[in-house]
Amino acid sequence: MKQRMRFALLADEGEHTMTELCALFEISRQTGYEWLRRYRALGAAGLVDRPRGPHRHGRATPDAVVEAIVALRRERPTWGPRKLVAKLRARAPETPWPSASTVGEILKRADLVSGRRLHRHAPPRLEELTRPQRPNHVWCADHKGWVRLGDRERLEPLTVTDGFSRFLLVLGATASTRTEEAEPLFEQAFREHGLPDVIRTDNGAPFASSGATGLTTLGVRWIKLGIRHERIDPGQPQQNGGHERFHGTLLREAMTPPAADRAAQQARFDAFRHDYNHERPHEALGQTPPAHLFRPTPRPLPDRLPEPDYPPEAAVRKVRQAGEIKWDGSLVHITKALVGEPVAIEETHDGEWVVRYFDVPIGIIDRRTRKLRRRPVPRPGDRPAKTTDQVP
Repeated sequence: MKQRMRFALLADEGEHTMTELCALFEISRQTGYEWLRRYRALGAAGLVDRPRGPHRHGRATPDAVVEAIVALRRERPTWGPRKLVAKLRARAPETPWPSASTVGEILKRADLVSGRRLHRHAPPRLEELTRPQRPNHVWCADHKGWVRLGDRERLEPLTVTDGFSRFLLVLGATASTRTEEAEPLFEQAFREHGLPDVIRTDNGAPFASSGATGLTTLGVRWIKLGIRHERIDPGQPQQNGGHERFHGTLLREAMTPPAADRAAQQARFDAFRHDYNHERPHEALGQTPPAHLFRPTPRPLPDRLPEPDYPPEAAVRKVRQAGEIKWDGSLVHITKALVGEPVAIEETHDGEWVVRYFDVPIGIIDRRTRKLRRRPVPRPGDRPAKTTDQVP
Protein backbone atom coordinates (compact mmCIF):
# COMPACT_ATOMS: atom_id res chain seq x y z
CA MET A 1 0.00 0.00 0.00
CA LYS A 2 2.87 2.38 0.86
CA GLN A 3 4.63 1.60 -2.42
CA ARG A 4 1.45 2.36 -4.38
CA MET A 5 1.00 5.67 -2.56
CA ARG A 6 4.59 6.69 -3.32
CA PHE A 7 4.10 5.74 -6.97
CA ALA A 8 0.86 7.74 -7.24
CA LEU A 9 2.32 10.85 -5.57
CA LEU A 10 5.43 10.81 -7.76
CA ALA A 11 3.32 10.33 -10.87
CA ASP A 12 1.12 13.28 -9.91
CA GLU A 13 4.20 15.54 -9.50
CA GLY A 14 4.99 14.99 -13.22
CA GLU A 15 8.77 15.03 -12.80
CA HIS A 16 9.19 11.47 -14.09
CA THR A 17 7.82 9.73 -17.11
CA MET A 18 5.55 6.71 -16.64
CA THR A 19 8.24 4.48 -18.13
CA GLU A 20 10.83 5.71 -15.61
CA LEU A 21 8.45 5.29 -12.63
CA CYS A 22 7.39 1.78 -13.66
CA ALA A 23 11.01 0.73 -14.06
CA LEU A 24 11.83 2.21 -10.63
CA PHE A 25 8.96 0.32 -8.92
CA GLU A 26 9.50 -2.80 -11.06
CA ILE A 27 5.93 -2.92 -12.38
CA SER A 28 4.44 -2.96 -15.88
CA ARG A 29 3.19 0.22 -17.51
CA GLN A 30 -0.32 -1.31 -17.54
CA THR A 31 -0.19 -1.74 -13.74
CA GLY A 32 1.18 1.77 -13.32
CA TYR A 33 -1.61 3.36 -15.31
CA GLU A 34 -4.19 1.29 -13.36
CA TRP A 35 -2.82 2.44 -9.98
CA LEU A 36 -2.83 6.03 -11.10
CA ARG A 37 -6.38 5.81 -12.45
CA ARG A 38 -7.67 4.32 -9.20
CA TYR A 39 -5.84 6.90 -7.09
CA ARG A 40 -7.23 9.85 -9.08
CA ALA A 41 -10.74 8.40 -8.93
CA LEU A 42 -10.90 7.29 -5.29
CA GLY A 43 -7.87 8.66 -3.54
CA ALA A 44 -5.97 6.37 -1.17
CA ALA A 45 -9.00 4.02 -0.93
CA GLY A 46 -8.55 3.17 -4.58
CA LEU A 47 -5.16 1.61 -3.88
CA VAL A 48 -6.42 -0.96 -1.34
CA ASP A 49 -6.07 -4.64 -2.34
CA ARG A 50 -9.11 -5.91 -4.24
CA PRO A 51 -10.47 -9.49 -4.48
CA ARG A 52 -8.64 -11.41 -7.16
CA GLY A 53 -11.52 -13.75 -7.95
CA PRO A 54 -13.63 -13.22 -11.06
CA HIS A 55 -16.71 -11.03 -10.72
CA ARG A 56 -18.79 -13.87 -12.14
CA HIS A 57 -17.67 -17.49 -12.15
CA GLY A 58 -18.33 -19.73 -15.12
CA ARG A 59 -21.03 -21.78 -13.37
CA ALA A 60 -23.11 -18.83 -12.16
CA THR A 61 -26.86 -19.00 -12.80
CA PRO A 62 -27.74 -16.86 -15.84
CA ASP A 63 -29.42 -13.55 -15.04
CA ALA A 64 -32.56 -14.47 -17.00
CA VAL A 65 -32.99 -17.65 -14.94
CA VAL A 66 -32.48 -15.76 -11.67
CA GLU A 67 -35.03 -13.15 -12.74
CA ALA A 68 -37.58 -15.86 -13.60
CA ILE A 69 -37.08 -17.54 -10.20
CA VAL A 70 -37.44 -14.27 -8.30
CA ALA A 71 -40.48 -13.25 -10.35
CA LEU A 72 -42.28 -16.53 -9.67
CA ARG A 73 -41.43 -16.31 -5.97
CA ARG A 74 -42.92 -12.81 -5.81
CA GLU A 75 -45.98 -14.16 -7.60
CA ARG A 76 -46.13 -17.17 -5.24
CA PRO A 77 -44.65 -15.97 -1.93
CA THR A 78 -45.66 -19.12 -0.03
CA TRP A 79 -43.99 -21.58 -2.43
CA GLY A 80 -40.66 -23.13 -1.52
CA PRO A 81 -37.73 -23.91 -3.86
CA ARG A 82 -39.02 -27.36 -4.88
CA LYS A 83 -42.42 -26.07 -5.97
CA LEU A 84 -40.84 -23.14 -7.80
CA VAL A 85 -38.48 -25.45 -9.73
CA ALA A 86 -41.33 -27.85 -10.59
CA LYS A 87 -43.51 -25.05 -11.94
CA LEU A 88 -40.67 -23.43 -13.90
CA ARG A 89 -39.75 -26.77 -15.48
CA ALA A 90 -43.37 -27.30 -16.45
CA ARG A 91 -43.51 -23.85 -18.06
CA ALA A 92 -40.18 -24.06 -19.87
CA PRO A 93 -38.84 -27.64 -19.95
CA GLU A 94 -36.10 -26.69 -22.42
CA THR A 95 -34.44 -24.34 -19.90
CA PRO A 96 -31.73 -25.88 -17.63
CA TRP A 97 -33.24 -24.80 -14.32
CA PRO A 98 -31.00 -25.04 -11.23
CA SER A 99 -31.52 -27.43 -8.32
CA ALA A 100 -33.84 -26.61 -5.42
CA SER A 101 -30.84 -25.89 -3.16
CA THR A 102 -29.49 -23.34 -5.66
CA VAL A 103 -32.91 -21.74 -5.91
CA GLY A 104 -32.95 -21.48 -2.11
CA GLU A 105 -29.65 -19.57 -2.21
CA ILE A 106 -30.99 -17.28 -4.93
CA LEU A 107 -34.05 -16.51 -2.79
CA LYS A 108 -31.81 -15.77 0.21
CA ARG A 109 -29.71 -13.31 -1.82
CA ALA A 110 -32.92 -11.65 -2.99
CA ASP A 111 -34.09 -11.41 0.66
CA LEU A 112 -37.16 -13.51 -0.15
CA VAL A 113 -36.74 -16.13 2.58
CA SER A 114 -38.14 -15.87 6.10
CA GLY A 115 -37.46 -18.18 9.02
CA ARG A 116 -39.81 -21.10 9.64
CA ARG A 117 -40.96 -22.34 13.02
CA LEU A 118 -40.45 -26.01 13.78
CA HIS A 119 -43.47 -27.86 15.18
CA ARG A 120 -43.20 -31.02 17.22
CA HIS A 121 -46.00 -33.56 16.83
CA ALA A 122 -46.77 -36.73 18.67
CA PRO A 123 -46.09 -39.87 16.59
CA PRO A 124 -49.08 -40.62 14.35
CA ARG A 125 -50.99 -43.87 14.67
CA LEU A 126 -51.89 -44.28 11.04
CA GLU A 127 -51.82 -48.06 11.25
CA GLU A 128 -55.30 -47.85 12.79
CA LEU A 129 -56.64 -45.77 9.94
CA THR A 130 -57.34 -46.62 6.31
CA ARG A 131 -54.41 -45.89 4.02
CA PRO A 132 -55.68 -44.37 0.76
CA GLN A 133 -54.86 -46.67 -2.16
CA ARG A 134 -56.57 -44.85 -5.02
CA PRO A 135 -58.56 -41.69 -5.78
CA ASN A 136 -61.84 -41.48 -3.85
CA HIS A 137 -60.81 -44.27 -1.50
CA VAL A 138 -60.60 -41.94 1.53
CA TRP A 139 -61.91 -38.39 1.78
CA CYS A 140 -60.68 -36.17 4.63
CA ALA A 141 -63.07 -33.54 5.97
CA ASP A 142 -62.84 -30.83 8.61
CA HIS A 143 -63.69 -27.24 9.43
CA LYS A 144 -60.83 -24.74 9.35
CA GLY A 145 -60.61 -22.63 12.50
CA TRP A 146 -62.86 -19.59 12.35
CA VAL A 147 -61.92 -15.99 11.56
CA ARG A 148 -63.82 -12.71 11.17
CA LEU A 149 -64.53 -11.37 7.72
CA GLY A 150 -64.20 -7.70 6.90
CA ASP A 151 -67.88 -7.15 7.73
CA ARG A 152 -67.31 -8.86 11.12
CA GLU A 153 -69.27 -11.97 10.12
CA ARG A 154 -67.90 -15.33 11.26
CA LEU A 155 -66.15 -17.59 8.72
CA GLU A 156 -65.51 -21.27 9.52
CA PRO A 157 -64.74 -22.93 6.18
CA LEU A 158 -65.66 -26.54 5.41
CA THR A 159 -62.86 -28.38 3.61
CA VAL A 160 -62.80 -31.84 2.00
CA THR A 161 -59.76 -33.34 0.26
CA ASP A 162 -59.07 -36.67 -1.40
CA GLY A 163 -56.53 -38.54 0.72
CA PHE A 164 -54.78 -40.20 -2.23
CA SER A 165 -54.49 -37.41 -4.81
CA ARG A 166 -54.83 -34.43 -2.38
CA PHE A 167 -57.50 -33.08 -4.75
CA LEU A 168 -59.53 -30.31 -3.07
CA LEU A 169 -63.13 -31.46 -3.37
CA VAL A 170 -64.96 -28.94 -1.19
CA LEU A 171 -64.02 -25.46 0.01
CA GLY A 172 -67.06 -23.65 1.33
CA ALA A 173 -67.18 -20.26 3.03
CA THR A 174 -69.50 -21.57 5.75
CA ALA A 175 -70.32 -19.56 8.84
CA SER A 176 -70.53 -22.44 11.31
CA THR A 177 -70.29 -26.20 11.81
CA ARG A 178 -74.06 -26.73 11.46
CA THR A 179 -75.30 -29.69 9.46
CA GLU A 180 -77.55 -27.39 7.44
CA GLU A 181 -74.49 -25.74 5.92
CA ALA A 182 -72.31 -28.81 5.51
CA GLU A 183 -74.78 -31.30 4.01
CA PRO A 184 -75.47 -29.43 0.72
CA LEU A 185 -71.73 -29.12 0.08
CA PHE A 186 -71.20 -32.86 0.58
CA GLU A 187 -74.17 -33.62 -1.68
CA GLN A 188 -72.71 -31.42 -4.41
CA ALA A 189 -69.35 -33.19 -4.09
CA PHE A 190 -71.08 -36.59 -4.31
CA ARG A 191 -72.89 -35.52 -7.48
CA GLU A 192 -69.71 -34.15 -9.09
CA HIS A 193 -67.24 -36.86 -8.11
CA GLY A 194 -69.25 -39.88 -6.94
CA LEU A 195 -69.13 -41.61 -3.55
CA PRO A 196 -65.93 -42.37 -1.62
CA ASP A 197 -65.41 -45.57 0.35
CA VAL A 198 -64.39 -43.78 3.54
CA ILE A 199 -64.78 -40.27 4.98
CA ARG A 200 -62.31 -39.42 7.75
CA THR A 201 -63.10 -36.64 10.22
CA ASP A 202 -62.41 -35.53 13.77
CA ASN A 203 -64.94 -35.90 16.58
CA GLY A 204 -66.49 -32.44 16.32
CA ALA A 205 -69.76 -31.16 14.87
CA PRO A 206 -71.33 -31.84 12.45
CA PHE A 207 -69.48 -35.15 11.99
CA ALA A 208 -69.85 -36.71 15.43
CA SER A 209 -71.88 -36.33 18.62
CA SER A 210 -71.07 -36.93 22.27
CA GLY A 211 -73.70 -39.66 22.62
CA ALA A 212 -72.97 -43.38 22.90
CA THR A 213 -73.33 -43.92 19.15
CA GLY A 214 -71.43 -40.79 18.10
CA LEU A 215 -73.88 -40.52 15.19
CA THR A 216 -75.17 -37.33 13.63
CA THR A 217 -77.63 -36.70 10.81
CA LEU A 218 -74.69 -36.41 8.44
CA GLY A 219 -73.17 -39.70 9.61
CA VAL A 220 -76.48 -41.53 9.26
CA ARG A 221 -76.79 -40.41 5.64
CA TRP A 222 -73.26 -41.59 4.90
CA ILE A 223 -74.09 -45.03 6.28
CA LYS A 224 -77.11 -45.19 3.98
CA LEU A 225 -74.87 -44.33 1.05
CA GLY A 226 -72.47 -47.13 1.91
CA ILE A 227 -69.73 -44.75 3.10
CA ARG A 228 -67.73 -45.79 6.13
CA HIS A 229 -67.23 -42.94 8.59
CA GLU A 230 -63.77 -43.08 10.13
CA ARG A 231 -63.08 -40.81 13.13
CA ILE A 232 -59.59 -40.03 14.39
CA ASP A 233 -58.78 -40.29 18.09
CA PRO A 234 -59.79 -37.24 20.17
CA GLY A 235 -56.98 -34.72 20.44
CA GLN A 236 -54.88 -36.41 17.73
CA PRO A 237 -55.09 -34.12 14.65
CA GLN A 238 -51.83 -35.61 13.31
CA GLN A 239 -53.84 -38.73 12.39
CA ASN A 240 -55.33 -36.51 9.68
CA GLY A 241 -51.98 -34.82 9.13
CA GLY A 242 -52.17 -34.25 5.37
CA HIS A 243 -55.45 -32.39 5.73
CA GLU A 244 -54.13 -30.36 8.66
CA ARG A 245 -51.11 -29.28 6.60
CA PHE A 246 -53.48 -28.27 3.82
CA HIS A 247 -55.23 -25.96 6.30
CA GLY A 248 -51.93 -24.16 6.83
CA THR A 249 -51.64 -23.56 3.09
CA LEU A 250 -55.26 -22.41 2.93
CA LEU A 251 -54.72 -19.90 5.73
CA ARG A 252 -51.62 -18.39 4.15
CA GLU A 253 -52.83 -18.24 0.56
CA ALA A 254 -56.60 -17.66 0.73
CA MET A 255 -57.54 -16.36 4.18
CA THR A 256 -54.85 -13.82 5.10
CA PRO A 257 -56.30 -11.29 5.36
CA PRO A 258 -59.95 -12.41 5.24
CA ALA A 259 -62.12 -10.99 2.45
CA ALA A 260 -64.61 -8.16 2.91
CA ASP A 261 -67.67 -10.42 3.05
CA ARG A 262 -68.78 -14.02 2.50
CA ALA A 263 -69.41 -13.68 -1.24
CA ALA A 264 -65.96 -12.21 -1.81
CA GLN A 265 -64.36 -14.92 0.32
CA GLN A 266 -66.16 -17.67 -1.60
CA ALA A 267 -64.95 -16.19 -4.88
CA ARG A 268 -61.44 -16.20 -3.46
CA PHE A 269 -61.89 -19.82 -2.34
CA ASP A 270 -63.08 -20.84 -5.83
CA ALA A 271 -59.99 -19.31 -7.44
CA PHE A 272 -57.73 -20.93 -4.84
CA ARG A 273 -59.38 -24.32 -5.34
CA HIS A 274 -58.76 -24.25 -9.08
CA ASP A 275 -55.18 -23.12 -8.58
CA TYR A 276 -54.53 -25.72 -5.86
CA ASN A 277 -55.94 -28.57 -7.96
CA HIS A 278 -54.56 -27.67 -11.39
CA GLU A 279 -51.54 -25.38 -10.98
CA ARG A 280 -49.85 -25.78 -7.63
CA PRO A 281 -47.20 -28.55 -7.50
CA HIS A 282 -47.58 -30.92 -4.54
CA GLU A 283 -44.40 -32.36 -3.01
CA ALA A 284 -46.08 -35.62 -1.94
CA LEU A 285 -47.15 -36.16 -5.57
CA GLY A 286 -43.71 -35.72 -7.12
CA GLN A 287 -44.33 -31.99 -7.63
CA THR A 288 -47.36 -32.53 -9.85
CA PRO A 289 -50.75 -30.89 -9.21
CA PRO A 290 -53.50 -33.05 -7.62
CA ALA A 291 -55.60 -33.01 -10.79
CA HIS A 292 -52.96 -35.19 -12.50
CA LEU A 293 -53.86 -38.09 -10.18
CA PHE A 294 -57.50 -37.53 -9.34
CA ARG A 295 -60.20 -39.56 -11.09
CA PRO A 296 -63.96 -39.66 -10.39
CA THR A 297 -65.26 -42.69 -8.50
CA PRO A 298 -67.36 -45.28 -10.37
CA ARG A 299 -69.96 -45.14 -7.55
CA PRO A 300 -72.48 -42.42 -8.43
CA LEU A 301 -74.86 -40.79 -5.98
CA PRO A 302 -78.05 -42.92 -6.12
CA ASP A 303 -81.45 -41.41 -6.82
CA ARG A 304 -82.98 -43.38 -3.93
CA LEU A 305 -81.43 -44.44 -0.64
CA PRO A 306 -81.49 -48.15 0.19
CA GLU A 307 -83.18 -49.66 3.23
CA PRO A 308 -81.22 -51.85 5.66
CA ASP A 309 -81.44 -55.58 4.93
CA TYR A 310 -81.27 -57.38 8.27
CA PRO A 311 -81.35 -61.18 8.57
CA PRO A 312 -84.77 -62.62 9.48
CA GLU A 313 -83.51 -63.96 12.82
CA ALA A 314 -82.35 -60.48 14.01
CA ALA A 315 -84.52 -58.46 16.38
CA VAL A 316 -85.42 -55.25 14.56
CA ARG A 317 -86.67 -52.13 16.32
CA LYS A 318 -87.66 -48.75 14.91
CA VAL A 319 -86.20 -45.76 16.76
CA ARG A 320 -88.97 -43.67 18.33
CA GLN A 321 -89.41 -39.91 18.23
CA ALA A 322 -87.38 -39.40 21.40
CA GLY A 323 -84.52 -41.50 20.01
CA GLU A 324 -85.45 -44.63 21.99
CA ILE A 325 -86.33 -48.27 21.30
CA LYS A 326 -88.32 -50.74 23.38
CA TRP A 327 -86.13 -53.66 24.48
CA ASP A 328 -86.59 -56.31 27.14
CA GLY A 329 -89.38 -54.33 28.76
CA SER A 330 -87.35 -51.10 28.98
CA LEU A 331 -86.88 -47.97 26.90
CA VAL A 332 -83.29 -47.76 25.72
CA HIS A 333 -82.07 -44.44 24.33
CA ILE A 334 -80.18 -44.89 21.04
CA THR A 335 -79.87 -41.49 19.34
CA LYS A 336 -82.17 -38.88 17.85
CA ALA A 337 -80.12 -39.03 14.66
CA LEU A 338 -81.87 -42.36 13.91
CA VAL A 339 -85.48 -41.35 14.63
CA GLY A 340 -87.76 -43.37 12.35
CA GLU A 341 -84.95 -45.73 11.30
CA PRO A 342 -84.85 -49.50 11.98
CA VAL A 343 -81.95 -50.93 13.98
CA ALA A 344 -81.04 -54.57 14.59
CA ILE A 345 -80.09 -56.20 17.89
CA GLU A 346 -77.82 -59.26 17.79
CA GLU A 347 -76.26 -61.32 20.55
CA THR A 348 -72.55 -62.20 20.65
CA HIS A 349 -70.78 -65.29 22.05
CA ASP A 350 -70.25 -63.30 25.26
CA GLY A 351 -73.97 -62.66 25.61
CA GLU A 352 -73.76 -58.97 24.70
CA TRP A 353 -76.60 -57.25 22.86
CA VAL A 354 -74.98 -55.43 19.93
CA VAL A 355 -77.05 -52.77 18.19
CA ARG A 356 -76.26 -52.05 14.58
CA TYR A 357 -77.57 -49.84 11.83
CA PHE A 358 -77.09 -51.34 8.36
CA ASP A 359 -73.77 -53.17 8.85
CA VAL A 360 -72.35 -50.66 11.35
CA PRO A 361 -72.30 -51.65 15.06
CA ILE A 362 -73.32 -48.50 16.96
CA GLY A 363 -73.34 -49.68 20.59
CA ILE A 364 -74.03 -52.36 23.19
CA ILE A 365 -77.09 -52.53 25.43
CA ASP A 366 -75.88 -53.03 28.99
CA ARG A 367 -77.83 -55.91 30.52
CA ARG A 368 -77.67 -54.40 33.99
CA THR A 369 -78.41 -50.71 33.37
CA ARG A 370 -80.44 -51.14 30.17
CA LYS A 371 -78.48 -48.26 28.66
CA LEU A 372 -76.57 -48.10 25.42
CA ARG A 373 -72.82 -47.86 25.82
CA ARG A 374 -70.11 -47.36 23.27
CA ARG A 375 -68.72 -50.42 21.61
CA PRO A 376 -64.95 -50.94 22.09
CA VAL A 377 -62.58 -51.10 19.15
CA PRO A 378 -63.40 -54.36 17.31
CA ARG A 379 -61.01 -57.26 17.87
CA PRO A 380 -60.91 -60.67 16.18
CA GLY A 381 -63.81 -62.72 17.48
CA ASP A 382 -65.95 -59.72 18.43
CA ARG A 383 -68.37 -60.09 15.53
CA PRO A 384 -71.83 -61.34 16.44
CA ALA A 385 -71.75 -65.12 16.57
CA LYS A 386 -75.44 -65.74 16.99
CA THR A 387 -78.64 -63.78 16.82
CA THR A 388 -81.52 -63.71 19.21
CA ASP A 389 -84.85 -64.83 17.85
CA GLN A 390 -86.73 -63.87 20.99
CA VAL A 391 -88.77 -60.68 20.95
CA PRO A 392 -88.43 -59.17 24.45
